[in-house]
Amino acid sequence: MPTELAAPLSLQHLGGGAVVSGICWPHQATVGHIAVASGRVAGYFPAERGDDAIVDCVLVAAGKYRNGAARRWCRTHQTYWGVKADLAALADSGEQRCARHLEKMGYALHPPVIDLAACARVSLAGAPDGAITLTRVAAGATAPIATRCAAVALRTSATHALFPGTDIVQINITPPALLAYSAVRAAGLQLGCVCCARCGHPHLDLGSFAQKPHRRHYCGHCGSDSTHSPAPMISSPLHALSIKFDGLLTIM
Repeated sequence: MPTELAAPLSLQHLGGGAVVSGICWPHQATVGHIAVASGRVAGYFPAERGDDAIVDCVLVAAGKYRNGAARRWCRTHQTYWGVKADLAALADSGEQRCARHLEKMGYALHPPVIDLAACARVSLAGAPDGAITLTRVAAGATAPIATRCAAVALRTSATHALFPGTDIVQINITPPALLAYSAVRAAGLQLGCVCCARCGHPHLDLGSFAQKPHRRHYCGHCGSDSTHSPAPMISSPLHALSIKFDGLLTIM
């Protein structure tokens, strides 16, 4: 989920609670939003980490349906808004919310933020229980520091962005993103990283979309469905980062 600042994401508890840093993710998504692009998301986060968060929708314009009706994309729950059922719900509640607005989401508060420019080596590996094993060696040091976490943010304080042609300096790695990447590698399927033709954000395939290479890709950032890769593949920004930072970053 979504800032270009050091904090992964400001999560604001509903009801006027505290604002804390955190990362959250939908359980059922088939595409993902891995680049940090907005500063704050409101929701209910009952513990330090869990799979039961209720998070507000973040809706952005996403073109039109085939019938000409305006379409919006929910960056939070990774689904479109604007069909007749959505309009009826809006008329009834007075709130513009996607059909998945009550679905519980995974989250982690106070996740580690790793500056790749300050490290000699960083490795990430998924654990059987869904946790992420993070091992890093600071620049100029030799001793590794190992940590288990529910999610982790990778960023760079260097002048260049993580992805060419963007201003993205941070991505949030969640268990579903790491699981999908590891599974594709283990299966020997074609991996790549395609960027959205509309907004330029790197695309993340999850769920069923991470099980079979394909050419048409739906953007988790803007909802565009018009991006096609040159050949069938499964897209993951983690693949692009592992190539960009070869020798420094290892993702397993």
